[in-house]
Amino acid sequence: MTHGIILDCTLRDGGYVNNWEFDTATALSVIDGLYESGVRYIEIGILGTKAQAGKQTKFNNFSEMEPLLQNRKADCHYAVMFTQENAGDFTFPPKSDRTPDCIRLAYFQPTWREAIEKGQELQKLGYQVFLQAMATFMYTPEELSEMLAAINHTKPTAFYMVDSFSTLYPADVVKMRDQILSELNEEIAFGFHAHNNIQMAYANVQAFLDCNTGHTLFADSSIFGMGRGGGNVPTELLMEYLNRRGACYGVKGVLRLYQMYLDSIYRKYGWGYTIPYYLTAVKEINSAYGWYFTNHGITDSTLLDRALDQVPSPVRHALKPAVADEIIERLRHEHE
Repeated sequence: MTHGIILDCTLRDGGYVNNWEFDTATALSVIDGLYESGVRYIEIGILGTKAQAGKQTKFNNFSEMEPLLQNRKADCHYAVMFTQENAGDFTFPPKSDRTPDCIRLAYFQPTWREAIEKGQELQKLGYQVFLQAMATFMYTPEELSEMLAAINHTKPTAFYMVDSFSTLYPADVVKMRDQILSELNEEIAFGFHAHNNIQMAYANVQAFLDCNTGHTLFADSSIFGMGRGGGNVPTELLMEYLNRRGACYGVKGVLRLYQMYLDSIYRKYGWGYTIPYYLTAVKEINSAYGWYFTNHGITDSTLLDRALDQVPSPVRHALKPAVADEIIERLRHEHE
């Protein structure tokens, strides 16, 4: 039985809460504090356009990441994420001391072949590549097998199953985990990214880790669960769980980071379980729709329920503002 390795994604997934507005000094303090607490895989942010250098952990290019790597430690792995949808927006330099070690490539089912191909390119540049199959529940067992066969051929550093819409319960996690473990090359690490819209993230990650395998297992988390929608597995809780299994994480250091840098963000924006994010989860819709509707005047839970039911199946996995606006306008006319 493996303990599991924490990959902290506070500065990336947490950034959906505050538009990645962690300045360089704050981000460095979080990175250093996580390292001192025993975390050895730290996601420093996300590649995205229209980022503000020095003020965000969203980066227009690799040179904007360099200030966050100034205190890098030889035994720590620094990661950044981008989505296959936006791959053409960025130029990827060869891996060096001035770049992250790991690139996490997130993709939805229709683009998995392109993502694997892009991952191969990044491997040739020297990066550890983590392939993140968003909304993994959308694959049939046969489709998942087809993708895993291609992944086994290219051998990235890690493959992740992702509960993007927070639809999974522990039994679902175990079923998917066991299929993947039975087919994924043992040289490839296996990870899980959980969301907490239905309060299952912590239970789900425990179910994921509770297995006998030769694979290295990763579990994503963020400080106090900071993240989009219902948030993520809290790093401090995952540390406590893994410490009971023999790990030696320093939980008090993470609590200090929360108090010093994140408590004020929580008080301003908040995150965690809410009715809108519960509704998106049970309807298997991207939680961004819950955010969009509520921020555009649909705050009544009954009306929100109706709005979410009207999101067409082809666009349920990614927010399409134009579609959401049509639904909002239609519902407004009905109530005039």
